[in-house]
Amino acid sequence: MSNGPYGKITCDCGALSLLVCGSPLAIGRDVGGKPVAFWPLEAILIGQGADELDVSPEGRGGETWACRRCEDRLLYADDEAGVAVLAGHPEDISDPEPALTSSVQRRLESLSYRVVSEQ
Repeated sequence: MSNGPYGKITCDCGALSLLVCGSPLAIGRDVGGKPVAFWPLEAILIGQGADELDVSPEGRGGETWACRRCEDRLLYADDEAGVAVLAGHPEDISDPEPALTSSVQRRLESLSYRVVSEQ
C-alpha cells in the first residue's frame, strides 16, 4: 500500500470499491471526448467486495472491471500497456512529469484514447 495520495472508486450499489494509489501517468479523452485518467495497473487495489469484482475480456484486447451486482464499469485495464483507464480527471494534479513511453502512448491511441497531458 502506498503512503502517497490515493482515491477511492465505488460502484453504484456500493458493493465494490477500488483504491487508486499515487498519481496518474497522464490524463486524456476517450473516443467520445469524455475525460479519462491513465494509471499504472499496479496502482489499483481492491478496497472491498473482491467477490463482487467481475473482470471480463473486452473486444479491444484488455479487460473491463465491473461490479457483479450493479454491473457498473469501474475501469478498463490493458495488460499490454500496463495501464488502467478510469473515467474523469483526478482533483489534485501535481506538476507534469512525463510518465508514458511512446509505445504505451501509441497503444492507448490505438485503443481510441487521446493523451492530453502527461503527469
